[in-house]
Amino acid sequence: MNYKIAAIRANMKLILALLVVMLLTFILGCENSVSTKRGSVSGIVTDLSNNAIVGAVITSHRSLFKAETDENGHYEFTSLDVGSHRLAVARNGYYLASKTVEITYGQVVEGINIKVEPLENMISHSLSIRESNRAIIDVSCREPMSIVVGWRERSGGRIQAAPTEVLSQHRLVLSNLFAGSEYLFDIEGVTEDGRRFAGQGGSFRTVPFGDLPGDPATVSSFKVSQGTSGTILTWGYEGVDPLRGFRVFRALNNDELSLYQDENTIFAAQNSFVDENAVPGKVYRYAIRSVDLDGNVSPLSDAIRITPAGKITENIVWKKDWSPFNIGGDMIVPSGLSLQIEPGCVIRFNAEDKGRTGYSQAICEFIVEGTLLVEGTESEPVHLISAASLPGKSDWDGIRLVPSSENAESVLRHVVISGADEALAVYDSSVAIANVTTRFCLTGVSLHGASGTTILNVNANDCETAFKAENSKYCTLENFVAENCNNGILLESNIGFLVKNFEIRDARLEGLKVVDRLAPRLRNGLISSSGTGLTIGGASGDFQYLTIDALNGIVVDGADVPVIRNCIIVNRQFSGRGSGIQDKTGSRSYPYNNIYGFLQATLDCDQLGGPVLNLDPVFVGGTAEYYDYHLRSSSPLLSASENGGQTGAYGSEI
Repeated sequence: MNYKIAAIRANMKLILALLVVMLLTFILGCENSVSTKRGSVSGIVTDLSNNAIVGAVITSHRSLFKAETDENGHYEFTSLDVGSHRLAVARNGYYLASKTVEITYGQVVEGINIKVEPLENMISHSLSIRESNRAIIDVSCREPMSIVVGWRERSGGRIQAAPTEVLSQHRLVLSNLFAGSEYLFDIEGVTEDGRRFAGQGGSFRTVPFGDLPGDPATVSSFKVSQGTSGTILTWGYEGVDPLRGFRVFRALNNDELSLYQDENTIFAAQNSFVDENAVPGKVYRYAIRSVDLDGNVSPLSDAIRITPAGKITENIVWKKDWSPFNIGGDMIVPSGLSLQIEPGCVIRFNAEDKGRTGYSQAICEFIVEGTLLVEGTESEPVHLISAASLPGKSDWDGIRLVPSSENAESVLRHVVISGADEALAVYDSSVAIANVTTRFCLTGVSLHGASGTTILNVNANDCETAFKAENSKYCTLENFVAENCNNGILLESNIGFLVKNFEIRDARLEGLKVVDRLAPRLRNGLISSSGTGLTIGGASGDFQYLTIDALNGIVVDGADVPVIRNCIIVNRQFSGRGSGIQDKTGSRSYPYNNIYGFLQATLDCDQLGGPVLNLDPVFVGGTAEYYDYHLRSSSPLLSASENGGQTGAYGSEI
């Protein structure tokens, strides 16, 4: 008996050992399978002078993982999907940089080094005081730095001052200089974490003793910009003739320049002047002359145009002949007043709010509490753009329409908006919008608490989100086109919102998401997305005659029972993956929809209640970029809708 028990125990141990071996083999096999489908990438991030960049963030357009450079500028991704990755590098003080790398199964890719270019004007300076034996240079940094300045006579040896403290503003004093001599200087800044930036060097000549014959030199580096208390004029003077002062000339619009201030109020030691009397919204031109001790005057500097920011105090009209309009702060149209912009105008918004006003004191805003009339034409649209040399998607805030019912209706027709955080934001207001194009913005057009607003013929290109609406009632979006955006349309907490005759092409994340409170309707729309085509949540809605081409066609997530009919749902780009319709609530039917090219036509739902075709739609086709989703004459879906007509985006309920 004991022998049998011992034998049984031995057999059980053997079986258990075999099971453990099989389990380990399975696990190791899975790990090996996973590992062979991924790879790693590493490299170094440096500036153009090969200095290591610390704290740079590297991302891939196909991965949620991020890498950050260490004190040597080194970064590493240990697990990336195989295929092509566009690595983007971001760091304060530098332009975005990128490099594309190909990864094969299990490959370790080293030496993917990336150089980043410093932003322009990380260090800016002005020669504020120049005397016979002394010069003062004022330095501004876009982030705190320690500054080192070196200088020399053109034929002499270089002298270097001790590094300054880490600050954003510096005043550098160059002393013991020789009168009437020419000096060269250079500036370098070092941040607290060791990043180095070279400022633009320069030269100057110290003032000789006594007046020189002839006219003095024209001012240099003349600039006109927005300030917190008015329009700021700055300049330099590199001439050798000692000065009595300067004369400022001013003109409105295209009028002749006339003397505005003279040397009795603007002295030789000055290199700036603030015009506190410039009226916001009007267009001014400024120029300067220098005046020597004998009263001789220099040639007039180039005239510079500016439109002072702030709250307008009268009805304003901007004409094409005065364009471009350079805005350095917040432009505000108060209730009861209007701003009219004529066809062909170009309005450029600075990437920094120099006026420090508005909802955000960091970026320029265009706030309309009164009436905005922007009526371009097809041949001469109105452009509202970023003034940055390398525009980003949120350089300025965009147009914010918040007028009351007491104002006349705002109008925006044939308008192009780019580089804005929220290109066109419409709050509870009356506005007519048509033929508006938004490009390279975080959000194209958005509605916030609007009522009865109709938006026609809007295009969005390369935005994070092309269109969104929240807490709005009975609004309509018609003839809308979004291309190459991360997200197409987002509807949230609206009532009775209608979207019809629309195209969302090449959405990178989600084509259209609806989480409304009551009765959303989608009609005759095309959605092409690398992720999910349509997500439905919230109240029940009516979604018909749509053509959706996506990895996952439609996802119903927590919604009341929606009507989804007469749609063509396909997966051309990722054939054999994803699902056509997924209902996370479960056990619902969605008949009269043609689903083709997915791993599963339906997931947690079915197509009972109507004929099920699920055939190749036979599209007209074409190149991937301009694929034509119209049906060919041989398509089996030309008469497959609920009423016997054509299904998809180009079908009809009649």
